[in-house]
Amino acid sequence: MALAVASAGFVPDRPDLGHRAEGFDLANPAFFADSLDPGAPRLLPPAAYRALAFAELEDDAVWTRSWLAIGLGAEIPSPGDLLPFTAGHHGLHVQREPDSGLVGRFNKAQHGGCRAVPLQCRTGTKTRCSFTACGYSRDGAVLPAGPDGPTPAMHQYLGLRPERLLPVAVRAWGPLVRINLDPAAAPPEPPREGLTALTGETRWAEFSANWKLAMQALAEGEPLAEASDSLRLTGRLATGELATIAVYFPNLVLIAGRAETCAVMLQPTALGQTLLRIGLLGSGDAEPAAAAPGRMSWDAWLAEIAARMAPAVATQAALTGPEADDPRPTNAAGLWLQRNIAARVLARPAATETQPLYATAQGRGC
Repeated sequence: MALAVASAGFVPDRPDLGHRAEGFDLANPAFFADSLDPGAPRLLPPAAYRALAFAELEDDAVWTRSWLAIGLGAEIPSPGDLLPFTAGHHGLHVQREPDSGLVGRFNKAQHGGCRAVPLQCRTGTKTRCSFTACGYSRDGAVLPAGPDGPTPAMHQYLGLRPERLLPVAVRAWGPLVRINLDPAAAPPEPPREGLTALTGETRWAEFSANWKLAMQALAEGEPLAEASDSLRLTGRLATGELATIAVYFPNLVLIAGRAETCAVMLQPTALGQTLLRIGLLGSGDAEPAAAAPGRMSWDAWLAEIAARMAPAVATQAALTGPEADDPRPTNAAGLWLQRNIAARVLARPAATETQPLYATAQGRGC
C-alpha cells in the first residue's frame, strides 16, 4: 500500500515528515548500506528507482545542491537568448547578457497559472502543459531573442522585471553551461582544457529508465581516477574502439572516442524515464564536424548511446516484475554514483520548520 500511495503522488513533499516508501526510511544510512560494498556492488533497493518519495529525496539532496550541466553555450549565442532547464521540481533558465555573459534565474511561473500544484502534476512525471516554465512541466527548446529583445514566449520565464527573480549560480564550463541553485555555491571542478562545441545544437533522446540506471549504463568502463565530484574511466565504443569516459556528478557524462567527445546531460522526466541532452565537442583547433573525415556522425553517436542505454531500459522494466527485489549488480560508475547520493542525503541540513506553509484558521488554533 505504501508503494501505491507514494507513487500516485498523494504524499506531499514535506522533508520534516521524512521520506518513506515500501517499508523503508529512504534517508536512513541503512537503506544504502548493502549497495555500497566495493566487494560486491549492487543496485539500491527498487524503491530508489520507482518510488516518488525517493525522487522527492533526490530533489532535496541532489538536484538543488549540485552543479548541473544543462546545455551548450553555443545554443544561446545572441544577447537575450534563453535556455530553459527544470532541476527537480524547480523551473530555471539561463539567459545570454548584452556583454556576452550568462545570468541564471528561477522562472517567474514556478507553478504556471496554478495557485497550488495539482495532484496530476505530483506523480513523478513531467507533464505536457502550456506553461513550459512551470517546474512540473516538460521543458521547451531554447528561446531565441527577437530583434527588439525578449519575445512574448519568454514572459513565463522572465515576467516584467527579470532582475527581481531569484538568482541561481551559472558558469560557462568550457563549451557547456552549468548551474547551481545556490547562488553562493563554490565553483565546480575545472573543465578539461581545449574542448569546444563542434555544432551549436543539442539533440534530445529519451529512454524508459531511471536517471541513475541511465548514468551507470552510459559510463560503462574500468575506473582510472576518482575525485570528489568526478570519475574517469576507460572503455570501448560499440565499434570496439577505445574510449575514455568522464562522469561529473550528478548529470554529465563525457564519452571521448576517435577525435570527438560526446557530452550527455541527464534530466529525469519521470520516475522511470530520463531525457538525454546530447552535444558534440572537439578540441579547440578542430574542424567543423561535417568537414572532418573520420569523425563520428550524429547517427553514430546516437546509435552508441542507444546501445549503452539498452541494459538500463531492461533493468528498469525488470524492477516492476515479480523478481524486482532480487539483488542486481552495478558497475564502477553505479557504485560511485550511489556513494555520492548517499553522502549528499546524509549531509542535508536537518528540517527544523514543521509549521505547514498553508493552514486553516482552525489549524492555527484561531
